[in-house]
Amino acid sequence: MAAARELTIADEPAAWAALGFAPDAAGVVALGDLRVRLAGRAAGEGVVALAVDGLAGARADGLPVVPAAAIAPAPAAHAHPNGALAVDHVVVLTDDRDRTAGALAGAGGDVRRRGRPPELPAPMAFVRFGPLIVEVAEAAGPPRFWGLTVTVADLAAAAGPHLGPARAAVQPGRRIATVQRDAGLSVALALMSP
Repeated sequence: MAAARELTIADEPAAWAALGFAPDAAGVVALGDLRVRLAGRAAGEGVVALAVDGLAGARADGLPVVPAAAIAPAPAAHAHPNGALAVDHVVVLTDDRDRTAGALAGAGGDVRRRGRPPELPAPMAFVRFGPLIVEVAEAAGPPRFWGLTVTVADLAAAAGPHLGPARAAVQPGRRIATVQRDAGLSVALALMSP
């Protein structure tokens, strides 16, 4: 199975620092075994690349999945003021769950589960790339990375002016809160309890 090493996001490091993350001088946020590289708005919009070790294919169904050959392992995790621990999952929206999940599997991902309503909110598949789960949800439009969810040690302690109210997550026993648009991010971001 291929393993995700880095997400590149077209956000400014200062926007993430304002949310309680601790980017290093190069704009990298270490979250568990994954690096989140904050490349700035000049890089585009949202998630601009998912770098994967052992990549078996390229641009899975149009998604920017790239080889991680030149990427160093994630630096040792350090404390983030918001208590961030790891990226729980990345969300992909697509007009065809099975086609996109199949393309991600062809790139070295491991499809772990598929489901539909009423069990899940939409037709979904869950594809593992090492430490990262890619949640593929069927929705109108071409395949695209939509957002990510980060696990924090204490969701109540992570609350700030840009974090919406906590609510029950799809995963039993967990709570989730969405970062509001006024935070200035180009990607949807949510924080979730362990």
